[in-house]
Amino acid sequence: MNTLHPDISDTCTQTDKLLWDAYARSAGNQPGVSGDGSLVFPRYREEGKLRVSEQEARFAFVEALCRGPLRYSVEAPTTKRYSFSGAGSRSASTDLQIHEMNKAGICNIEFKEEGKSLDAKDNNSIRKDVEKLLREPVWGLWFHILEGVDNSTINKLMCVMASCISQVQNEPENDIETPGLTLHICVLRHGFSLQKDVSFSKNDTELIKHLNVDLRVSRDKLIDVKT
Repeated sequence: MNTLHPDISDTCTQTDKLLWDAYARSAGNQPGVSGDGSLVFPRYREEGKLRVSEQEARFAFVEALCRGPLRYSVEAPTTKRYSFSGAGSRSASTDLQIHEMNKAGICNIEFKEEGKSLDAKDNNSIRKDVEKLLREPVWGLWFHILEGVDNSTINKLMCVMASCISQVQNEPENDIETPGLTLHICVLRHGFSLQKDVSFSKNDTELIKHLNVDLRVSRDKLIDVKT
């Protein structure tokens, strides 16, 4: 497999529709896209604005997943050990793992929200999740939810992703085993999503080395699509 499993890709599409519908319905200023789904975005008590978090993306994804043939596990333990704090290594977990009907794990998923920038003081949470997706021996899916975007939002996010991937690639052990990585970005207010598959062979060091270049190409395409 050198692309995201088609049933998982279809789940991403269905998740987008559920999120757009929930956001429109929760905002109260436009009808839902399809009237489908049960998700509601809550409001902050003080500001009164909608709260958008990675949890909404995760629950919408599970709701969409339950309509198809695949199974899932939550906070699935990793097969490898990780040392994120520098105080020893241990098994970590991924937000969701997707399984085929025979229970074999075929994809790990990490959910994130909000815009990101290289100027931020700490992008360590991004780097840790990127490392887990790249080092585990199954396909990785990064599902990112944004409430809205401007001309630089997606550009900055892709720069952060490319930087974090380069950091993982340049580590001494360089034991990247995932057959590929999919980046999926769902934008709520503007009602569009973007998806990019980047595949490589476990033993193909040239493709691993140039994975960040593929992401930059993807970033440029994302900007073209948005504008």
